Amino acid sequence: MKKKVVQKTLDNPFDIRDGRAMVSLGPLSQKKYCSYSCPFCYVNAGFLSYATMTIAETVEWLKSHAGDFNIIYVSGDTDSFAPPRTDQGIELLEAVGKFDVDLLFTTRALFEEKHLRRIKEIRDSLSKRGKLMFGCVSVAQLNHPALEPEPIASPLQRIAQLEKFKVLGLVSVLAMRPFLPVVPVEEYLKLVSLVAGKVDSVLGEVWYADQTGILEGAVFSKYKSTGMDFVESEMDFDDNESIWRVYESKEVEIAVSEKCAEMNIPFFMRSSAAVSWARKKTKGHSNDLH
Repeated sequence: MKKKVVQKTLDNPFDIRDGRAMVSLGPLSQKKYCSYSCPFCYVNAGFLSYATMTIAETVEWLKSHAGDFNIIYVSGDTDSFAPPRTDQGIELLEAVGKFDVDLLFTTRALFEEKHLRRIKEIRDSLSKRGKLMFGCVSVAQLNHPALEPEPIASPLQRIAQLEKFKVLGLVSVLAMRPFLPVVPVEEYLKLVSLVAGKVDSVLGEVWYADQTGILEGAVFSKYKSTGMDFVESEMDFDDNESIWRVYESKEVEIAVSEKCAEMNIPFFMRSSAAVSWARKKTKGHSNDLH
């Protein structure tokens, strides 16, 4: 089957590309995308948010595109698990976990034991069907807390949650994203050292900043730039028509890649590559579109 692209537009709630269906709970409210206020987040400038739909409506939308995707991502534009929506986010996972595809979620939130038990049940159900569940926790800094301000839990608390994911049998992924021009490379290398033995893989990512300077202003007003270079281009994972300043951080990428190799942790700059690696590593797992 040919891989289909379903673009996110004002009339279409979510996004499908490269076999991935990307959904979320949508913005927290009309005034705020997310419970968290990370100053570097591209949803603050020029990025079209996903729709706010009921879980039942999201499931029906996915059913209408069955066969176009082999993995479901939650989230992408907001943290669907951040309080006060943690229970609702878990309910979304439970609902989409019934599809016969892999499941990946990303969060900065800390789960309570009751949530972890429900996540384990989803993982067990998927595993019985030969499917994978990826639990990604975002940590973008160690010593620059203004980049991930309260109520976001500390990096060490989020790293501890990654270890819990691994124990529960999820594919545990540190989403060390994005690489920011105010965080020195040594800080990223320390992060890698802290997750050794606690994660299955590490993700990096470039930083997309708007040309109007909203995101750069928010980040650079808090910390001094390390002088990282940028290029200008469109996003390669979204169909908005904006031209972004893309901080590529090649020096950081190379250093982190070498550190991960030293610690025997697979490192990727794209989640799709991490998913492919996990699928190949899992004996007998086959979930590709044909």
